[in-house]
Amino acid sequence: MRALALVVLLLPFGACRYVDARMTDLGDCFIYRWQHDAFGVGADVKIGPVGGVVGGWYSEYGYGKDTWWQTPGNVLTNHGTGIPFTTLGPLGYGQDFSRLFATGTTGNHVADPKGFDDVTSWLFLSDVFDLDDQGPFALTPAQRAVDLCGIEVGVAPLFWQAHIGFNVAEFVDFTLGWFFIDIFGDDAVQRPPTLPFVPEGG
Repeated sequence: MRALALVVLLLPFGACRYVDARMTDLGDCFIYRWQHDAFGVGADVKIGPVGGVVGGWYSEYGYGKDTWWQTPGNVLTNHGTGIPFTTLGPLGYGQDFSRLFATGTTGNHVADPKGFDDVTSWLFLSDVFDLDDQGPFALTPAQRAVDLCGIEVGVAPLFWQAHIGFNVAEFVDFTLGWFFIDIFGDDAVQRPPTLPFVPEGG
C-alpha cells in the first residue's frame, strides 16, 4: 500500500519531466534570430547541405538562438556576409585566400576581442566539418549530421535582420519522443544559453 501511495505521489513529477522533455525537443526543431537594429542588405538560405549568402549585414545585438540546441536569449551571431564580400575578402581585407571559395559567413560583434568570422558554406556546400576552425560552438558529430537536415532562410532588408529555420530530423525526434523513443539520447541533456559579447553601454 505504501508503495502504491509513493507511486501516486511521484507520478506528477514524472509527468512534468516527460512534458518538459517533449517541449525541449520541440524547441530543438526551430532556430530563429531577430536583430531589429541591423544595418545592411542581404539574404541567406540553407536547404540541407546546400547553402549560401548574398550581401551582408551587421547588428549590435539580437535575440533568438545560434544553434538548434540552445535556449533562447541574446545571440552570439551579430553579423553575416556573403557574395561578393566573402570572395573579395582576400583581396580587400587581407584574409586567407581560401576565402575565395567561401559563399557565406557569420560572426559576432566586431568589437569583441575574442571575435570570430566563421565560414558557413564553401562553394554553396555547408561547412559541417568546420574546415576553417572558426566555429564558436562545440557540436557533437551527431549534431553536425542533424544540422544537415535543417532548412533555414534569412533576410536583411536594410535596418533589421530576421532568420528562421526548421529541422526535419529534430521533428522526428520530437514526434517519437511521445512514444518514449529518444533517438538522439538528449532528453536529459541541459540546453545551454548563448553568451554574447555585449558592447560597452549596450
